[in-house]
Amino acid sequence: IGLSPYLLVTNPQFPAANAREFVALVKANPGKYSFASSGTGATAHLIAEWFNNLSGLQVTHVPYKGSSPALTDVIGGQIAYAIETAAATMPHVKSGRLKAYGVSLARGSALAPGIEALATAANLPSFDVGAWLGVMVPTGTPKPIVDRIAAAVETAMQSAEVRERIAAIGVEVDYRRTEDFTRYLKVQQTRFADIIKKGNIKLD
Repeated sequence: IGLSPYLLVTNPQFPAANAREFVALVKANPGKYSFASSGTGATAHLIAEWFNNLSGLQVTHVPYKGSSPALTDVIGGQIAYAIETAAATMPHVKSGRLKAYGVSLARGSALAPGIEALATAANLPSFDVGAWLGVMVPTGTPKPIVDRIAAAVETAMQSAEVRERIAAIGVEVDYRRTEDFTRYLKVQQTRFADIIKKGNIKLD
């Protein structure tokens, strides 16, 4: 149905004018900076780990119980940065409490107008990720039922009202049919398994 874009954000006083300067500064100071997430193994954590890995950043992860306390400490300057959902970050970006350096979707996002994609802003061409929102059924569900649900979803997705409601909860409409969604999920599974392995991420 859609993707939730993520934004790289810092306190407004963070000394980097753009994403490339941000990467250069953090990379030049291994171990100095920390990043917040909504919890170990959360989507925000995994996306940030991928960004850090691609950028060659050596930083400390500070997990929180949710995005609100994580962003509170980024706003206060106790933590250097976070990569969190547009839904959680954009109100603070608009109010001037957070500085945004880029969005996680390579095409940019209508939910973060005027904010460049990190793929280009930070010179990370392969960085293109968001949290997906889709409709799932249990394995073994009869194909006629799957097809019926898929047809109903496809019809609903043609509605301007439905698309507006999805956008209103901070999700970029990115409708995919069953086969395309299945392929997409397999790619995501491989990607995130690699992120978890490289980051040696374990749940306590």
